[in-house]
Amino acid sequence: MENILGNRYKIEEKIGSGGMAIVYKAKDTLLNRPVAVKILREQFVSDEGFVRRFRREAQSAASLSHPNIVSIYDVGKENDNDYIVMEYVHGRTLKDMIRERGPLPVSEALFIIRQIGEALAHAHANEIIHRDIKPQNILVTPEGRIKVTDFGIARAVSAATLTHTGDIVGSVHYLSPEQAKGDQTTAQSDIYSLGIILYELVTGRVPYDGDTPITVALKHIQDIPELPGKLVSGISKQLDDIIMKAIAKNTNDRYKDIQELMEDINKLENGQKIEAVRLSPDESLSATRVQKRISPTGRNDGKKLSKPLIVGLALLGVFLIAGLVYGLNSFFSSEVKVPDLKGKTAEEAQAELDEQKLVMGTISKDYSSTYTLDTIMDQDPSPDSWVKENRPINITLSLGPEFLKMPDVTTGAPTKDEAEKMILDRRFSKEKIKYYEVASTTVSQGRVVSQDPSAGASWNPNSEVRIFISSGAGPSTMPNLIGLDLAVAKDSLAGYNIDLVARRSYDYNVNIVIETEPTQGRPIKPGDKIEIIYSQGPGPDGA
Repeated sequence: MENILGNRYKIEEKIGSGGMAIVYKAKDTLLNRPVAVKILREQFVSDEGFVRRFRREAQSAASLSHPNIVSIYDVGKENDNDYIVMEYVHGRTLKDMIRERGPLPVSEALFIIRQIGEALAHAHANEIIHRDIKPQNILVTPEGRIKVTDFGIARAVSAATLTHTGDIVGSVHYLSPEQAKGDQTTAQSDIYSLGIILYELVTGRVPYDGDTPITVALKHIQDIPELPGKLVSGISKQLDDIIMKAIAKNTNDRYKDIQELMEDINKLENGQKIEAVRLSPDESLSATRVQKRISPTGRNDGKKLSKPLIVGLALLGVFLIAGLVYGLNSFFSSEVKVPDLKGKTAEEAQAELDEQKLVMGTISKDYSSTYTLDTIMDQDPSPDSWVKENRPINITLSLGPEFLKMPDVTTGAPTKDEAEKMILDRRFSKEKIKYYEVASTTVSQGRVVSQDPSAGASWNPNSEVRIFISSGAGPSTMPNLIGLDLAVAKDSLAGYNIDLVARRSYDYNVNIVIETEPTQGRPIKPGDKIEIIYSQGPGPDGA
């Protein structure tokens, strides 16, 4: 490995490693500060799709700026080393802290959860889901400051990759049921993982454990954990309610967002009543748990079961096993590459999704100056990312360009810079603004004489905006007036002897300039005769 990356980051020592990357402490020689550098392991470098996703997600996460989030400074490549440069945090992981201290006091646990929650709230507000919230990804400084790391990185790592690297062993204890089943992850998936961490902080143990990752994943889907208050004394029923609502298997029963969870934690600390309602184990598992054989009196009567009852139980067992198999298949099902749908119609996209065993998700619409009407301008997940089969792909259809209202840049004869600012403030593109000098005896040199389109007109931002600037009363050159409204053309040549000529035209609408004499670029001066030939119709619609 190179000792200096990007001609800037000097590697000093190895400080950690995982199945995906090795982490080093380094020195940023340009800014003279310590940084952490995460370098991809060699086995991933040859996977171009993975590297591309890794870099894209890291660049997306770099937009996050929050005191409880580890900042990403840079993403780069040096020979065969793909790396991310991050804020260096002096401290230890939350997992190490739990191992050393065991159950934490409730007040300290809530203080930690609140900081993680604030980090997640900021990320979710920026439409970034972590997807791998666990104590191993949370750093604690000596002062007690929480720093959440690896935002967005989990999305780049496929389930298959996790399985082969062993990272799944660390992640599976905090995995949401929807992730275990291969369903779409949302911000509520992060809330579930945060609830699991809170459970572990106050009890010293995770709610679900097992000999294999598959066993643990299935428990997330099917089992209900013991209440924290039954494991550790001093935990209130209200805290039990908060935790159990955060780790509800059904997202409809879970906190809808981080803010709602934080509100209940604040109420708990202030002694206020909490509305969190947890489902009882019987309600949550009625469809998946096989009850013991009991007599009407509640005791096992020891009698043989009737044949219909045996058949019924057998069928129930078959359905239960089928559910387990489905869960396993969903969790470790094959993944497919998301096709690039941009520029295609919804019908074309549907055909491609069917071919890839994916489904159409939500369809929204927005303005676009790049994509034509009713073609796809954006999609989520992004092209070339890897997802499980049957994953919904959300698309955004283009409404075409948003027509903007042209400001008035002639009244008061503003300068060129003043006019340009007014136009840019209306979100027009600077590249589409074209300036033409015209001689004028009425408008001072360097100030706006006329504009096209006229003030208040609705205008396609992809179309050219023409601004005519006074060159004073001296000689000038003939501007390009073709396609302008006749009134605008006349205003542009104030001080000249204008001769108007109407001509029948099927190419131009009524009162639009067809031709000029002299032609564009010829020298002119105030008082010269200028012939403007304009359309008297019927225009394109009359052809």
